[in-house]
Amino acid sequence: MRWVLLAVAVFSPLALAQTWQTAKAPGFVVQTASPEDARHLPEVFRVLQKARRDLIAAGYPPPPAVRVVVHPHLKSYTAATRLPWFILAAANRNRNQIDSQRLRLLLERGALERTLRHELFHLAQPAGWPRWKAEGMALRFAGDRPRAKPLENIGEAELERLLASPPDPATLSRAMATAFWWVGRWQAGQNLRQRP
Repeated sequence: MRWVLLAVAVFSPLALAQTWQTAKAPGFVVQTASPEDARHLPEVFRVLQKARRDLIAAGYPPPPAVRVVVHPHLKSYTAATRLPWFILAAANRNRNQIDSQRLRLLLERGALERTLRHELFHLAQPAGWPRWKAEGMALRFAGDRPRAKPLENIGEAELERLLASPPDPATLSRAMATAFWWVGRWQAGQNLRQRP
């Protein structure tokens, strides 16, 4: 009996480990650990391939190989990204990788295409952009128009701080709306902080 308990103690972490599956398409490798997520791979690859073509046409060539990791649960996602639960996906430019929460969650929110396009834009954007410009341009590329009211009377340093480390979903929504609005002003050659 003692050996059985030892064997259970030694091998129980293996039982809890996820079985990752890898799917490939030109320019992309997608890893999933859930059969439910794997069912959506054709749509994921369709979105990524179209976004790649759109980025190239817009003058922002993405990396030649991008890895997308669809995490099986929130704990896996937050451990890998160090981001709060309310951020659905994140791009890691150093690794040419997009980490995403469950595809079911993105689909329920009607955000699968916008989220993948947004994060792929971050992998293709020029280095050195301020965060407000990167987020505003990614929102526009993804076809995402924020519904939150932009923050008023905010300086660039404070907006950068809120985008980098948002305290809650509402503040993130308003900071993203501000970045979206600032990029529109920047593209039009106008004062960034002039009221909407």
